[in-house]
Amino acid sequence: MAVEDETWNKIVRALAPFGLDLSVYKPGQIKRRLETFLNQEGFATVDALTRALTQSPDLYRKLHGHLTIHVTEFFRDRPYWLQLRSVISHERLQVPWAVWSAGCSWGAEPVTAALIFEDMGQPYSILATDSDGDILTTARTGRYLDEQYRKVPPPYGRFFERDGDAWRLVGLSHGTITYRQHNLTAEFPPQQYNVVVCRNVLIYFEPAVRLRVLRAFADALTPRGLLFLGVTETFLEYADLGFRMISPSLYQKAD
Repeated sequence: MAVEDETWNKIVRALAPFGLDLSVYKPGQIKRRLETFLNQEGFATVDALTRALTQSPDLYRKLHGHLTIHVTEFFRDRPYWLQLRSVISHERLQVPWAVWSAGCSWGAEPVTAALIFEDMGQPYSILATDSDGDILTTARTGRYLDEQYRKVPPPYGRFFERDGDAWRLVGLSHGTITYRQHNLTAEFPPQQYNVVVCRNVLIYFEPAVRLRVLRAFADALTPRGLLFLGVTETFLEYADLGFRMISPSLYQKAD
C-alpha cells in the first residue's frame, strides 16, 4: 500500500493512541518506512493496521522498531570523536563526567563515549536513552557482531573479548552505562549533564520539534557543557541558545 500525502494526517491521528507520535518526524522518511511495513505485513489499509494493533502488543513493538531510525556505528565520523576527546581533556572537571547519549539505538555512541573516557582514565557516568524498548534490550547485552566490532579502532580493541560468534564489551573500570527507555520529544531527564551526545537524530524531526529538543538540551547542560551532534546536522540557532561553535558538530554552552 502506498501512503499518499492526503492520508498522512489520518495516519498520524490513528497511530497516536498507541504511543506513536509521528507528527514530530518529517513525513517523507517515515512514510516510506510505513509503506514497507504495511506491504510486508499484508495490510491493505491503515485502518486494518490500527485494528490489528489493538489486539497485538507484539505487532506494536514490531511497528515501533521498524519506524525508528537505528543507523549507527562505533566511532562514526571518527575525527569528530577525537575532537570531542581533545576538548574533554582540556576541561578540568573534578567530578565524574555526566553524559547523556540521547537516541542511543543499540549502543554504539554511548559505548564509544565510554571507551574514550576509559582510555583517558577519566571517571564518567553515561545515561543512554532510546524510545525503542527492544533495541535497548539488545544494547544492554553488550554483545556486538563482527561487522559492528570492525568499526572499533585497534587501540580500543582491548575493551572487547570474543564471546562465541560475537564480541563482548569488557573492562569498563572508570564508569558505567545505564540504558533507559525515553521519548526524546516528550520529556527530559531532570539531571544536568556535562556532555549531551545526540548524533543524526534531529535530522528526522520537524523544524519546530528539532528546535524544542535543542532548547531542552541547552537546559540539560551544565555551564561549559558540550553538545555533540551529527556532522550533517545544522544548528544555526546555537548562539541564541547560549552556545559557541567549536566545530560543525560540537558546541559548548557558555559559562
